[in-house]
Amino acid sequence: MSLVRLTEADLPLVRRWLGSPHVARWWGVPDEEIRQIRDHLAGGCVTPFLMVEAGRPLGYLQVYHANGDPFWQGCALPRETFGLDLSIGEVEATGRGLGPRFLRIALDRLFAMPDVARVHIDPAPDNAIAIRAYEKAGFRREGLIDTPDGPALYMSVERGAWRKTSHGR
Repeated sequence: MSLVRLTEADLPLVRRWLGSPHVARWWGVPDEEIRQIRDHLAGGCVTPFLMVEAGRPLGYLQVYHANGDPFWQGCALPRETFGLDLSIGEVEATGRGLGPRFLRIALDRLFAMPDVARVHIDPAPDNAIAIRAYEKAGFRREGLIDTPDGPALYMSVERGAWRKTSHGR
């Protein structure tokens, strides 16, 4: 299992996933999302990846520097807070525990950087499947927040907590 940097050539695959009912329910309008992802490829504080198992892309994950995001700048975050967004795109890959495994890969990479203090994620409060996966990966519930995309459950992992769990290395 690995995270592979997304390229322009991968956008049609991600577009297909964004149009799938199990993904579309939680993401925005596919064409608008693809425009944003294309912008991320050009640079900025968001880095997009494919989640790959045995050479096959199964989903999308993006990492962003929260301190550089206008919304998160208005929140009381520790310096060097990063955020994650993801979805398993291939419907037959859902329900296999892949989300927590890919999240642990991302968390290992982020916490390998000595200045990273926190990693957060903000699922819709009624996305029980995602919340359960995030908890399995080591995130803990912090409370409900209002984001530009609507209500969300703020969840986080702190550097010290990651090191103390069996998830961290």
